[in-house]
Amino acid sequence: MIKNLQTQTDLAKAIAEIATAMPLPRTVQLYEFALFLKTHPLPVDEASEEIAADEARWDMQFAATDDDKLAALVASVEAEINAGQTLPMFDEHGEFVEHP
Repeated sequence: MIKNLQTQTDLAKAIAEIATAMPLPRTVQLYEFALFLKTHPLPVDEASEEIAADEARWDMQFAATDDDKLAALVASVEAEINAGQTLPMFDEHGEFVEHP
């Protein structure tokens, strides 16, 4: 999907569509995150290099992943969730919950 978003305007429209489909509290969080990003920009050259390096690391990690081990990990996590052995990360308002 991101490949079809070629311009700043295309991205802004796509973000607006996502925002209008979310509940208001989540849209507020999206707005606050956008403000955070606006006030903490990466230098353009550094951002491009950092993103490319990060993508390369992810590609190498995924290529090296043993599918059977990953499937076993997913199954164990699903079993914990189904057994009620997990704690929520977010409350009903979308706020992060810290557990002792």
